Amino acid sequence: MLNDLSGFSDAVLSTRLDAAWVYDQRTGRYRNEKGRFMSQKAVEALVDARIDKLDATLRRVTKMMAEGNITLDQWQGSVREAIKAAHIQAAIVGHGGKDSMGSAEYGRIGQRLRSEYAFLQNFANEVLSGRISAAMAVARISLYAHSVRGSYWQGLELRKQKEGYGMMRRILDSQAQHCEDCPGYAARGIVPLGTLPMPGQRCACRSRCRCTVQFYRQQMPVSPV
Repeated sequence: MLNDLSGFSDAVLSTRLDAAWVYDQRTGRYRNEKGRFMSQKAVEALVDARIDKLDATLRRVTKMMAEGNITLDQWQGSVREAIKAAHIQAAIVGHGGKDSMGSAEYGRIGQRLRSEYAFLQNFANEVLSGRISAAMAVARISLYAHSVRGSYWQGLELRKQKEGYGMMRRILDSQAQHCEDCPGYAARGIVPLGTLPMPGQRCACRSRCRCTVQFYRQQMPVSPV
């Protein structure tokens, strides 16, 4: 007998990122539920925790599909629903709250989701044809969870542009294993915003990129050599 996924929607949508913070428009910083300022690392950790939870959810439902407890259609619909909620939530964090989200912002998320859905359809076709084993499917599904980080960075970049930031610098995570692209981006130093891609874009790390970005309103002074 196939499992009932009627409670899946409630479980997915009950995970909210906007309950743990508020964005202070005056200072341009996030505050936690106690009103204290949050560092950028703390905000990124909030997004990472959501991704970790999504990863576990997607692995669980993919294992159910691989074991024959749910149908391929049920699996695909559940994954779509889960990644949609997470991408929207991550974008809201990046933009600084729902009040900063307009039709254009939701439209960009919609465009990103359409790409994710297309990848997921190809994934489902490969599962159906037997080209992907159950073990491969469970491992591969994590990529869809980690891709959520891109929606956060997209939202953050757009918000920083609106707030008058014109410069950026890519920062390497000292604890991560980097692809050959990211060190080159970091070595560029402080450059005009938009010159370098956001983490996860145009690098071999893709959705697993652990780089971060610092933003500046203007060019930092350079000491003469």
